[in-house]
Amino acid sequence: MKLLKELQPFLRKIQLQIDKKLLFLFVISLHFIAFANDGAYYASGNQLIPITETQISISKEVLDVVRSGNYVYVTVDYTFYNPGPGKKILVGFEAPSPSGDVDGFPKNGAHPYISNFNVKMNGKLLKFETSIVNTENYYVNNKIDAKTEEEVIDNDFNTNEPDFYYVYHFDANFKSGKNKIIHTYRFEISNSILSDYSFDYILTAANRWKNNQIDDFTLNINMGSDEGFNLKNTFFKNKNEWYIQNGRSLFSGGDFTKFITHTGSISFKRKNFRPNGELYLYSTSGLMKDSYKSFDYSTHNLPNLISIEKKTSTNSVDENSFKVLRNLPFAIRGYVFKTKFIQDYYLSQSWYKPNPKYIANLETLSIDEKKWLKIVKSTKWSK
Repeated sequence: MKLLKELQPFLRKIQLQIDKKLLFLFVISLHFIAFANDGAYYASGNQLIPITETQISISKEVLDVVRSGNYVYVTVDYTFYNPGPGKKILVGFEAPSPSGDVDGFPKNGAHPYISNFNVKMNGKLLKFETSIVNTENYYVNNKIDAKTEEEVIDNDFNTNEPDFYYVYHFDANFKSGKNKIIHTYRFEISNSILSDYSFDYILTAANRWKNNQIDDFTLNINMGSDEGFNLKNTFFKNKNEWYIQNGRSLFSGGDFTKFITHTGSISFKRKNFRPNGELYLYSTSGLMKDSYKSFDYSTHNLPNLISIEKKTSTNSVDENSFKVLRNLPFAIRGYVFKTKFIQDYYLSQSWYKPNPKYIANLETLSIDEKKWLKIVKSTKWSK
C-alpha cells in the first residue's frame, strides 16, 4: 500500500499526458466530421471539369488561393491543349451545398456563398449558367438534368443540410492547340468551434481531363500575415515539397503539416501532377488553444502582447510550462532560446520571429511586462 501511495503522483502524471494526447486526437478528428450546428461549412473550391467527353488536356495550371477577411479568393490560370481541330465542349464547375449553421436556400438560383464567378477564355469573358442538380450523373440526353427550386425545396427541406448541389456551366470553344482560361470566384470561409477558419479545394476533379493529370501544376496559398494553419498530407507527403516565401513549416503529426507565414505565400509545384487527394486547410486556433485558466505549453497558445488588463495568464500547470511562460516577454522580441523545448514552443507560435541579434534585457521591458513577470515568478505553477 505504501508503494502504491508513493506511485500515485507518477501515475497521475502519466494519465494526464495520455488524456492530453487523446483529447488532441479527438479534436483533430472532430474537425473533419460534419459541422452540425457547431460551425458552418460554406463552400469548397473546385477545378473546372469537362461535362462532355473531350480529348483536351491541361498542360499548365497555376492555382492561387488567397484569404482576405472572411473570404477566400480563388484564381485559376489554365493552359489547355487541344490536339485536334477546333471544337465546342460543355465545361462545368461543381459546388456542394453548404451545411451546418448556414442558410442553405439558393440565392437567385445559385450557391448562396459563392460570388464573383467569372470565366475568361482566350481573352473573352464567357457567359455561364447555374443549375441545381441532385444526382451524380446529371448530364442526361445531351443536356443537364436541372431541377427547379420548387423541386428541391419542399416541406422536408432542411436548410442546414441541403441534399442537392450546384453546377456552373458554359460552352467553351477550344481552338486547335493552346487555349487560356482564367477562372475566378470568391467564397465565404468556413468555421467551427474547433478552428477560426477552414476550407477545402477539390483537386482530383482535374483528373477528368485527357491524360488524367496536370502536366505542370503550381499551387500558391496566402492566408495573410502571421498566420498559423495546418494542411492535411493528402496530395503531398511532407513539408519539403513546399516553398515558403517568408515563414516556416513544422511537421506536427503523421497526417498533417503545420505552416506559419509572416508575409507572402507557400507554394507547391509538381510536373505530371495526378492528385490523389484533396486540399484540406484549417487554422490552428480554437477553444483548445485559447481558453484556459492555467497555461499548459503542450496545449495552449500565448499572445504576442502582454496586458494586465486583459489578464494574460500568469499561472502554469507544471514546471516546463512555467519556464515557457516566464520567457514570453523575450520571445515577443525574437529572443532565440538555447533550451530546445522552449525554442520549439515559440517556433510553433505564428507571431514569433527569431532575431539572433536580440539580447535579453529586463530593463528594456515595459512597465506592464515587468509587473506581469513579477506575478508569474511568484505564482509559478499549480499541481
